[in-house]
Amino acid sequence: MRYSAEEIQLAHELKAAGLPWQPEPGHFVWDGEPLIEHDSPFHDRVFFILDLKHFLRRSESMDHLIASMVWLPTWQQVRELLAGLNVSADVIQSRLIESKALANGNERLVLYQMLMEALPERS
Repeated sequence: MRYSAEEIQLAHELKAAGLPWQPEPGHFVWDGEPLIEHDSPFHDRVFFILDLKHFLRRSESMDHLIASMVWLPTWQQVRELLAGLNVSADVIQSRLIESKALANGNERLVLYQMLMEALPERS
């Protein structure tokens, strides 16, 4: 799976905006610290959590893992997050059509933008 530089940047912004994340198998992450000494099998410090214990051994705690990694939700995961924030499938479909996301090949980026807009304001 490849993530664009824009998606990775927006994932950083989502984290800073308070997107809740609990690491688990099936999550892609960006490792900027880096905790993982090896090259990424994907690209640009992007890793896939297959075995959470492997990541916890390197981070030494769940809090450090959460602080040092940036979650890169997949298309399906961001759709689930949006549904949890009461963004309807019709609204998502309209936005994807309006933005020509399918033709442009950036549907996940548009979904990230929608997620940023849907996150509750933090004070």
